[in-house]
Amino acid sequence: MWMLTTVHCASLVLAAILLVLAAIQDAHHYRMPNVLCAALTALFPVFVLTAPHALEWDQNLMIFGLVLLAGLAMFYAKLVGAADVKLLAATGLWAGPHFVALFLIAAAVTGGILGLVMMILTLARNRKRQEGLPMAKVPIPYGVAIAAGGLVVIYKLFMPLFFSG
Repeated sequence: MWMLTTVHCASLVLAAILLVLAAIQDAHHYRMPNVLCAALTALFPVFVLTAPHALEWDQNLMIFGLVLLAGLAMFYAKLVGAADVKLLAATGLWAGPHFVALFLIAAAVTGGILGLVMMILTLARNRKRQEGLPMAKVPIPYGVAIAAGGLVVIYKLFMPLFFSG
């Protein structure tokens, strides 16, 4: 039993590492490798199969599908990039019905803060160069915000393992 719990904890740690790597890649290159989103999605069955209690994984799949559909709608409206949609859906799979609202709120708040920071940096850079860039064109690495929301979910999934009473 302890081996399954160890693998279960390791899957959570690995998921957190994948989220951090996705955030770093997006912050540096405004791109995220597909392999990170694929690995995060493929790691979820390990998390489910090694859980110390039964998980309602079918509901997590439903959340994955709903988040993916909403993400595709945002992509086609040119509001987000394709990598953001993939990371959003993969992380939504982990959030499931219990933490999806927390995940989306944490990502939205982090994204808002990130947007403000990017706007301030752009204004400062433009002032030095004496040029203007429309604020609507300021690139925002939203994968950072999605990863932050995902890390909140991973934290919430970890806590019952240590404080199950």
